[in-house]
Amino acid sequence: MLHLVYTVLLLSAAFNTGSSLPSVEIECSTVAWIAGGAVTAVVAAPLVVGALGFTAAGISAGSAAATMMSWFGGATAAGGVVATLQAVGVIGLTASAKVVVASTGAGVAYLAKSVFRESSDEHCVIKLNG
Repeated sequence: MLHLVYTVLLLSAAFNTGSSLPSVEIECSTVAWIAGGAVTAVVAAPLVVGALGFTAAGISAGSAAATMMSWFGGATAAGGVVATLQAVGVIGLTASAKVVVASTGAGVAYLAKSVFRESSDEHCVIKLNG
């Protein structure tokens, strides 16, 4: 998550042409929710894929993965959903997949924070001035 803060700081410095940019205040709890969502998603994704039956030993009999494969008559196309999930079950997430999963988890966590938590009594605020 720290890389996201650095990115925001670098972008704000790169686009600062002497004009006054608006300042941005980010609550620390928001940063915690976003970081937690990103980490949780990256850790949980391979576990969920394994629980569905996509394992290193192959597709588990009687699992959701076996049901999905039976929909295609036992054969799946390379690069399809079943093949991709099986690859995740065998080798885990690739670096680019981790970025996508982390970004999705961060976005979901931010939305959850916005819906379920009021921002009253926030004692920590990160200020990014333009």
